[in-house]
Amino acid sequence: MIAVTRYHLALLLTSQRYLPPALAFLVLLAVLYTSADAPVAPEFAVSAGGLVVVSCWLTVAVVDLEDPVHRLVTIVHARGPATVVAGVVAAVLAVSSGNAAISLGWAWLLHGGFAVDEWLLGVGAHVAATCTGIAIGLPCSRFVVPKIGYTVVAALATLGIVLFVRWIPLVNPMLRALGSGSEAGGAVLVAAVTSAALLVLSAGFTAAVHRS
Repeated sequence: MIAVTRYHLALLLTSQRYLPPALAFLVLLAVLYTSADAPVAPEFAVSAGGLVVVSCWLTVAVVDLEDPVHRLVTIVHARGPATVVAGVVAAVLAVSSGNAAISLGWAWLLHGGFAVDEWLLGVGAHVAATCTGIAIGLPCSRFVVPKIGYTVVAALATLGIVLFVRWIPLVNPMLRALGSGSEAGGAVLVAAVTSAALLVLSAGFTAAVHRS
């Protein structure tokens, strides 16, 4: 799987398709991190919400770099679609981890450091956001949806539901808890666990559909 991950990372870097989401995320951080007196938890909420979109965007971009013929060749060399899907997930996790590190580092520098519990909130929120974004991107990508127009509609609709519907126990309750500062630790933990479970289910579903 390491070779497949490196292959997808190389494709993404050489294609430069990571630049639009990366630049958009940097613009978001530049607007977000402006006041050292602002509470850090609501800032993490905005950053994590942005990372959900960025991770989904990167996932679709990585998958759609290969046309169906090249993807079949990759699957044959990887000995199955499950390895290819896992490689895509690992590649996007690596890039999104870099984005999360930039966000956390920027906040740390702006605020002159923060407490351990705030570090845990930030890390947990960005992990949940990354897992959710990838979990949405996989079934919306060319692995499952053959047309880019359908991909855009499906991804935007799913992102809207996940980010703004309160009763879905993924990132929305976590973002609201971080924004209000009430019981944020528990909400972040629940979001991280449910998002990781969703990512596993999404990867399994995508591999099964592509195998068929």
